[in-house]
Amino acid sequence: MLFEIISLICCFYLLFPLGCAITAAFTSSRVLPKEDAVNKSDFACVITVYKELDIAWPLVKSLLKQHYPHFHVYMVVDAAEGDAFNEIKDERLTVLKPPRALNSKVASLAFALENMDIHHTHVTVFDPDNLVPPHFLTVLDHYHAAGYQAVQGKRIAKNIDGTYEALDALGEYYYDYTVRNVPFRLGSSSTIAGSGMSIEKDIYAENIGEELRALEKKGVVVAEDKSLQLQLVKSGYRIAYAPAAIVFDEKISSHGQIGKQRGRWLNSYFGHSLKALEAFFRGVFSLDWNLVLFSVAILMPPMVVLVGLTLLLVVLSIILQSPYVFLLTGCLVVFTLTFVLVLLLNRTPLKVIAAMVKIPFFVWGQLYGFLNIRRANKDFMATTHQQKMEIDEVWTKRQGEFYYLRKWW
Repeated sequence: MLFEIISLICCFYLLFPLGCAITAAFTSSRVLPKEDAVNKSDFACVITVYKELDIAWPLVKSLLKQHYPHFHVYMVVDAAEGDAFNEIKDERLTVLKPPRALNSKVASLAFALENMDIHHTHVTVFDPDNLVPPHFLTVLDHYHAAGYQAVQGKRIAKNIDGTYEALDALGEYYYDYTVRNVPFRLGSSSTIAGSGMSIEKDIYAENIGEELRALEKKGVVVAEDKSLQLQLVKSGYRIAYAPAAIVFDEKISSHGQIGKQRGRWLNSYFGHSLKALEAFFRGVFSLDWNLVLFSVAILMPPMVVLVGLTLLLVVLSIILQSPYVFLLTGCLVVFTLTFVLVLLLNRTPLKVIAAMVKIPFFVWGQLYGFLNIRRANKDFMATTHQQKMEIDEVWTKRQGEFYYLRKWW
């Protein structure tokens, strides 16, 4: 019975992305807000820097080039050494240095909230390796003006030339479509990526306050964005997905970074699964479509877990001479084809798609991530960054990939 239940769950999630993509294709694509409501928001753009200060300056420059007029940049510099805190002087930039090392993104976010201007209406969060084009805040303002309290931008790989960079980018393009774009098109919520998101200040301050209390109790908080997104949807909010709010994010460039990053992500998935399951049943009993579909989406196992478990079940089916071998194998084939289809639907660059043949190299690093799951409960496990690139360079090179969104710039 347990074998059958696990097999059916795996089959469901192997087919889930295709089912949602097909349904979304037949729904109205009119998810953009009205374009006559602008300049309603006052953004606090928060950058959390941990040790690596140099990597954040290109992001600061890209934010200072925004066409949108009402914003201020707050850069929290935690545990960084050196004298380069004032490399850029601008009245729209405030560099905040905590009196002691915080060693926590949650604590850095709380420190920014405590020290920002009270007049800001929304908080937009960035990782120091991000870059955004000049129209980024303008797009977010349209969505907020249309009534969305929380908006997630389109996270895209900043660096895709190397093998591991392209392989890491594969997952970003896939999840950007399946758990952000499609659920929002189907009337539910986009997941939050941890950066490139914008939320009403009061709502965000309340959530960070809860996470700060959890930090004081546990000593570390992993993936605060996962807790935030559940809280938002359970509270009745719908998280919008704004594909034109493009956020370039640095992808890992070496094998050594995979295990640390995936260990943190796997810890986050398993750590929030029970809460997501509770949210699912709550949505079912309250007939809340937003909560139901959103919970199903975030309960979808990481690909390495889903595919690995399915392969194990196929082997067991052969040993047990179970007819489930045909169902599992068929679903696995459909999932593989769906993965390629999703990459094409999300207009993934060909050099990224071509990296699929090297996926086995990436899988070994992800398996190593399982060894870091428990470590993530005690260690901040920050990922190092190496790609210091300017937005003009990146946007000139990559702008053509987003021709279908050009109305925004």
